[in-house]
Amino acid sequence: MNSGTLGVKTVSDTAYWVASYRAMESEREDALFDDPLAALLVGAHGSKVSRSMKPVARHAYWSVTIRTRVIDDYISKYIDQGYKTVINLGAGLDTRPYRLSLPRDFVWIEVDFPEIVALKNEKLLDREPNCVLERVGVDLADPVERERLFKALNDRVGPAIVLTEGVIPYLDESAVSGLANDIMDQPNFDLWIAEYYAPELYRVYQSSRLKNLLGDAPFRFFPDDWFTFFESCGWRKKEMKYLYDEAKLHKRKFPLPWWASILRRFIGEDRMMTKVRTFSAYIVFEKIDS
Repeated sequence: MNSGTLGVKTVSDTAYWVASYRAMESEREDALFDDPLAALLVGAHGSKVSRSMKPVARHAYWSVTIRTRVIDDYISKYIDQGYKTVINLGAGLDTRPYRLSLPRDFVWIEVDFPEIVALKNEKLLDREPNCVLERVGVDLADPVERERLFKALNDRVGPAIVLTEGVIPYLDESAVSGLANDIMDQPNFDLWIAEYYAPELYRVYQSSRLKNLLGDAPFRFFPDDWFTFFESCGWRKKEMKYLYDEAKLHKRKFPLPWWASILRRFIGEDRMMTKVRTFSAYIVFEKIDS
């Protein structure tokens, strides 16, 4: 259990954590996206959560910022290809239906814990989304409720893109397998956007330092081989963007400790970061039998 001085105690608290970084990014002159509603949703509780994560803030801020832009770009690309629906599982405090340029008839469905849904319904009551927006309060860890919801959505949407941003790390392999199979079972759930992190990061994510910071919401997903795991559930990589490469494209350097920044001057960034560049990414999965 996290101590009383720290803000992250549940998975829902991580939604406040990442939203605080989206709010910070939106204040920059060179912001990679504009999320004007993030600060409204974060509130005092979110500020407390964000402060509690200060020891990992530099890397976490960088990661959240780049992944947000990567997913934005994915969604825009697949909308141009004719997709009409996004199903955002574990949506947290995401506000893409309000800040992205979306077709008016596009359907965006957010699924999260009932308390998160209630908060967003209250805080965003007077805000007009740019598309058809629905919110569903369901505990996705309940396989019965999840299956019932997925079947109901499949009967009326499609082809749909499923988005799980920052969800998989908090589930163990059995839970991820169950989720992957349930998504697979729905014929109209066509694509799946999810994260990737390399085994080299497992030691960091399993460290006592990060576990203490994350309280009752530690990272739990550490498969032997990421792609083999998802292939066994019927999913293969369609497209993949490494966060390091995308950050470099947008002139956002990977945050290094002071000593590494000095070392980079002597041996060159490309040589030094060859391995690091493949540590984290976001993937668009497609069904193997598609």
